[in-house]
Amino acid sequence: MNTLSINIDSTKMSRLNRIVNFALDVGTFLLSSGAHCGRINRNINRMVKSWDVKIELYFSFTGILATAYYIDNPNEVVTRYKKAPEYGVNFNAINEVSQLSWLLDSKKVSVEEANEALQEIKAIKPYPKILLLLGIGMSCACLCFVAGGDWRDAIFAFVAAICGMLVKLMVQKRGFNAMVALTFAAFVTTFIASLNMVGALNPIWGAGLDPHSAMATAVLYLVPRVPLTNSVIDLIESYISTSLFRAAFGAFILLCIAVGMSLSIVLFGINNF
Repeated sequence: MNTLSINIDSTKMSRLNRIVNFALDVGTFLLSSGAHCGRINRNINRMVKSWDVKIELYFSFTGILATAYYIDNPNEVVTRYKKAPEYGVNFNAINEVSQLSWLLDSKKVSVEEANEALQEIKAIKPYPKILLLLGIGMSCACLCFVAGGDWRDAIFAFVAAICGMLVKLMVQKRGFNAMVALTFAAFVTTFIASLNMVGALNPIWGAGLDPHSAMATAVLYLVPRVPLTNSVIDLIESYISTSLFRAAFGAFILLCIAVGMSLSIVLFGINNF
């Protein structure tokens, strides 16, 4: 009888280990994709509820600490920590994981089947790079129109944003810190927009209506919208430490943007921006 009890307990603990590893895989994937802490917590516990498991999560900016236990036996726990992969916003992945959580909540699915579904979601390719670049360029160009620029200013904003994003991707690909990549991107973007400010192409197509608008809007693709938004959401939902981490991260990104822009502005001697 004692041997049988030990085997049953070891089987349950082995299953609990697989569940917490799956939950951490989900959590770190969502964290790196741009989900806020409350959403991650809800999705994970919605998934593991069908397996009669409860998971307590502690979030840091770079990883998740999880403690899992069976609802009917809270004394036997498994605790694991996992570091999140490199940060990259992916709302499509967040939506797919959310749908998976509702599927697991409504159907009896094994841990292995759930893990296979998660790997399929993680294998989904992001948007093509050319589409990403065109989207960034078009959005900055449209913002330039809204800010009072004309088609000449919008072209500068379009080209500057695309070139800056290309530089950012190239610098990150070479293994440099993300903040270094952001500073280089801001510098290149502002450098190209500054050509409009000094009238480099005025002999060809005349002066733009508002060159300042091109410089102001071309760098907006670098603004950390998701970290700052998530910082507010986490603060409201009482994830205080993660909220402060995200806010500091967003503030440092803004500082890098300001440094890159300042270097370019000083280089051109622009004093009326």
